[in-house]
Amino acid sequence: MNNIDIPEDWKAVAGRTKQAAKICIVIGKIDSGKTTLCKFLIHKWTVSGIRVGYVDSDLGQSTLGPPATVGLKIFNTPPNQADYSNAFNLHFVGNTSPEGFLLQTLHAVKIMVDESFQRGSEITLVDTTGFVDGPVARILKLHKIELLRPQWIIALQAKDELEHLLKGYEKMDWQVIRLGCSKQAVIRSQTERQKYRIEKYKAYFKLARLIDCSINKIVFPSCVIGTGQRINPAKLPKEICIRGVDYLYMEKCGSELLVVANCPDTSMPLNELKSYFGVVSIVFIERFELRDLLVGLNDKDNNTLGLGTITDLDPLADKLTLFTPVQDIHKVATIRLGSLRIERGRKESRGIRAIHYL
Repeated sequence: MNNIDIPEDWKAVAGRTKQAAKICIVIGKIDSGKTTLCKFLIHKWTVSGIRVGYVDSDLGQSTLGPPATVGLKIFNTPPNQADYSNAFNLHFVGNTSPEGFLLQTLHAVKIMVDESFQRGSEITLVDTTGFVDGPVARILKLHKIELLRPQWIIALQAKDELEHLLKGYEKMDWQVIRLGCSKQAVIRSQTERQKYRIEKYKAYFKLARLIDCSINKIVFPSCVIGTGQRINPAKLPKEICIRGVDYLYMEKCGSELLVVANCPDTSMPLNELKSYFGVVSIVFIERFELRDLLVGLNDKDNNTLGLGTITDLDPLADKLTLFTPVQDIHKVATIRLGSLRIERGRKESRGIRAIHYL
């Protein structure tokens, strides 16, 4: 902390909030110094003998855990920089931005805040993403605040860039503290931010290895694989012609038909399949599209044991091959699919659609 420029209003707020706060949430635009402020508050509060839970929900530039996760760590004493290198608990969201993952983001933050208090935290401090502009960001922040019900909303702004959010919170009688940004806040380019994520992936997957799992023992909450009636494609009528496909797996699940193939969905006679099976939609998975997809490995209580990437999905052989550092693979009960492709824990591709609903 001695090497960081700490504004005077930061020092005042540390004492002001510690007496009456159970939950504090910090908001601000990208590169406004949110994480620096959180580290300062953690230092000041733990010096005072307060047990602090730090919930890091900055999905793209996470401090505690790998990207696309919400992390938690408990501090009893003033931490060193190395103490922020890993989390006690993680919850997988699936993307480095909340867009398209609002429900998963809110769920993960609530789980980590609840876990913080279960571990005896007196104050839980929630660091957030820089996602503050536009209607989607406004909805996310509002529901996050309503869900957590913090005693204090601490806002970092250079001028008035957060007022479109803060004035609304104040009208609803939320306690808002406005702070200026640190002079040492560094503006990072998209390239620098991506490089940071790559380094986090590399560190996380450093000890990863290939592991095979039985698909029949795992639930995929975002799709119906392994939950329906198995269909033998060889017994389809001749008028449903599927050519040039050397891998095809099918299940009928209520009003849905699951199709796993090694070809694009354009190769499938979709209307004919819907009519024949009397289904409303087709859940289509192209096997090769799943390769290197980032996934969360959760236990039966929905706790994230860790992350992995899919090397291959082969329901015909009842086998899922993962690249993961998770040791207790037998505890994995659910696989949460993300929207990122991480090639061997390094190169990141975003906006991946693992499942197509047709």
